[in-house]
Amino acid sequence: MAATYVRERVRLTAEHVKRAKAMVAAGKVPGRGQEWADDKVQGLLLRAQRTSVTWYLKLRTTTLRLGSADVLDLDTARDQATDARLKAKRGENVRGALAAYEASVAAGDDEDIAWAVAEFEAMKAPPEVLSDADRRLRGPWLWRDLVEEFLASKLAKLKGGYRDQYASYLRHEAFRSIEDRPVASLTITDLERCRNAAVKANTVSAARRCVQQGKEALSWAWRYHAGVSGLADCQYEWWARWSIEYAPGKRDHVPTLTDLVRTILVAEHHRTLGATEHATGDGTLGALWALVLTGQRTGQLTGTRRARAFPWPDRPGWVAVNWDGGEMKGGKSGGRPHSLPIPPEAWAIIERHRAACETAGEPVSAYLFPSIRGDGPVGQSALNQLLYRLEGKAKDPGKSKPVTRRKRNSTAGKPREELLERYGVAPWVPHDVRRALATFLDERRLGGAGSAILAHRAARSEDERERVEHVTRLHYAKGQRMALKAEGMEAWCRAVLDAYQAEKARLFPEAMPLAA
Repeated sequence: MAATYVRERVRLTAEHVKRAKAMVAAGKVPGRGQEWADDKVQGLLLRAQRTSVTWYLKLRTTTLRLGSADVLDLDTARDQATDARLKAKRGENVRGALAAYEASVAAGDDEDIAWAVAEFEAMKAPPEVLSDADRRLRGPWLWRDLVEEFLASKLAKLKGGYRDQYASYLRHEAFRSIEDRPVASLTITDLERCRNAAVKANTVSAARRCVQQGKEALSWAWRYHAGVSGLADCQYEWWARWSIEYAPGKRDHVPTLTDLVRTILVAEHHRTLGATEHATGDGTLGALWALVLTGQRTGQLTGTRRARAFPWPDRPGWVAVNWDGGEMKGGKSGGRPHSLPIPPEAWAIIERHRAACETAGEPVSAYLFPSIRGDGPVGQSALNQLLYRLEGKAKDPGKSKPVTRRKRNSTAGKPREELLERYGVAPWVPHDVRRALATFLDERRLGGAGSAILAHRAARSEDERERVEHVTRLHYAKGQRMALKAEGMEAWCRAVLDAYQAEKARLFPEAMPLAA
């Protein structure tokens, strides 16, 4: 069920406004939001949402936005509500008048000037009410129109696995305060408020993506749809000033083999991390094993289909798994096809976890790492989420969702024991495995094999086995270099499995079978 507003009818006072702003500042707005209906002025609402406090006037056929509580005080909101009701009955351009009054007050004009501006706007013919489709065709666009039109153009050019993530930043709740604003009416102040709301709701990193993609959408509209978007009179891209202070951190952590295999053991030994949570699925455990054994990127790895695994005729018992260019990292067009030989012992672990996901009487999943929900693969973020839980974190700190009602005694979202710390494991992220694999093979004069396994670009060198390669593109002239990859995979997987058995005997001598 969709979240609803918590509503209360009261005689509004300045204290209610203060309380609403405090709720937003503290991040304690319940559900979809909190509303206070004034019992003095009919239809006047004070609405607190996650990032804003706004005055509204509820009429029989529509709801009018009066303005932000940061701009209009209670007395002014009551006056505006009374006046707006009369204007609406007379068929005047009430929305235009309200927006003009708010903008004038926000700009610092005195009350007389603001009223004059609003009255002038009200005398203009009210805009024709258009459907969303007509407005997007004829203009002028609202912010939400810009977002949907831009995404319709942009998403088709992105790789399938990235589309939802990309769209989520432009549909972020931080933009809710401007979603019904004409694009032409926006100012740098409006955009900076959205940026600040995104920082508050998530992280600076997430807010940076919101800013970058918002600027990209505005520039796209200005270049290709200036007239219909309402940006025809803009002489330059003023939103280029919209920015955020952000310096991305550079990761250089190289987890040890002990860290990696202990993490697997902890995940296997602590399948259920909370009394009311689902146990870690075999598909997710299989993906964790595959990550450590192969060092492949999670987006490519978790979506691997069973049909992409073939017996490798050059080495009995070995399996070759491949991914096409669209599944590999490499920008808009994807990367280059990549094949990876996997030793029998390593493949047996992956296959054992896959088989454990099968249910009698139901179709076998098309994926190597089936999800416990639906018929798709485990999600790209599943491994990150598993590692967060093992670290004792309630959730990915970079993500935030509206609060939902939890079941009684639920442990979801609550801090957990820091299991990795208990077992002496330094925290790591999936991409760190690639650094660990490359370092391990480079130290054994197999740097070229490591780069081939990780699908890095080859550099010029006399000895291909020792070659260290740049991280930009995939393999070229020598095809898939399967023999070279096999040499590296054999050394790495043997080391991983030996370390696993040694740590299992040390930490969990009573532990389950290898891939239980």
